[in-house]
Amino acid sequence: MKLQSLVSLVETLRTECPWDRAQTLASLKSKIIEESYELVEAIDSHDEHAIKEEIGDVLFLGFFVAKIFEDEHSITLDTLVGDTVEKYRKKHPHVFEGKDLADKEAVLKYWHESKRDIFTGIPKMLPALMAAMIIQERAARLGFDWKSHVGALEKALEEIREVEASVGEDRLFEECGDLLFACVNVLRHLSVDPEDALKHANKKFIERFRKVLEALKERGKDLGDITLEEMDALWENLKEDGSQ
Repeated sequence: MKLQSLVSLVETLRTECPWDRAQTLASLKSKIIEESYELVEAIDSHDEHAIKEEIGDVLFLGFFVAKIFEDEHSITLDTLVGDTVEKYRKKHPHVFEGKDLADKEAVLKYWHESKRDIFTGIPKMLPALMAAMIIQERAARLGFDWKSHVGALEKALEEIREVEASVGEDRLFEECGDLLFACVNVLRHLSVDPEDALKHANKKFIERFRKVLEALKERGKDLGDITLEEMDALWENLKEDGSQ
C-alpha cells in the first residue's frame, strides 16, 4: 500500500537525516502554517497539478508531525489514527448510529450543541477575519443575529460613525476593531468570504497601482512629479477602463 510507503519514508528520514531528526513539534509550527497556505493558494489557482502537489506536501507533513509526536510522547501512529477515527465516528451519529439529522444545518447544530462552550475549538492563530466569521456563525446558530444583511449593514454604518467620533481618543483602537467585526458580519449575511474578498481587493489594488506607475513612466514622470488629485484622476480612469 502506498500509504505505508509514506510512513516508512518518514521513519527513515527521522532516523537517517540530521535535519529531519532535529525537528520538534515547536520547530515545525511555521512550516505547518506555510504548507497549509500553499495548499489554499493552489486551490484558489484552480491548478490541478499544483493542488495535487500541495496535498502531497500537507499529507507528508501530517505524517511527519505524527511521527515526531510518537517519538516525543511514546504514542503510536496506530493510537493516533484510532483516536481520530473514533472522534469522527462520534461526530457523525447520523451516519454510524442512525441519528436523524436531515440536512447540513441540522448536522452543524448538533455539533455545536454537543460542545459545552459554543466558542470552543476556535484556534487563536486563525486570521482575525476568519475567526470573526466563525464566531458570528456560531452565535447566529443560537439566534443572536440580524434577520438580514440590512440590520448588519446599519450596524456597520453606526460603527463608522463611532470611529469618526473617537479619532484622537483612547477608544479609537477598540472602535476600529468593532468596525471590522461589523463589516465581517455584513459579508457573512451576503455569503461573501471576508478573507477571499480582501485578498481579491489586495490583488486588484496592486495590479492597478502598477498600471498607474507604468502610465506615469510612459509620460516620463514618477509619483513625486504629480499631485494627489492628478494621481486620483489617473486611478479613476484605470477603473473606468476595467483594469483589475
